Amino acid sequence: MLYIVKQTDKGRMMSFSVALIFEDECITRYDTAHGFAHRDILGRKSALIEKRICENLVNREAFQHAISDLETNFRNYYAFYLAH
Repeated sequence: MLYIVKQTDKGRMMSFSVALIFEDECITRYDTAHGFAHRDILGRKSALIEKRICENLVNREAFQHAISDLETNFRNYYAFYLAH
């Protein structure tokens, strides 16, 4: 399941969070929590493993990329999460 939150102001994307959730656990997420768009790569045992910056993407582009990426790669991200 994708959990999506976005904040806009006059049509401009100000912030967002797109989280991949499975069995009430966040597997990975894209967000703008630190003032820039990035993906938090998580592991079940290791918690936060890496922040991968969405370089050269404005928030709206990063938001669209996040949804597309998580819908396409959710199986791989879940397997990675379980292994780490």
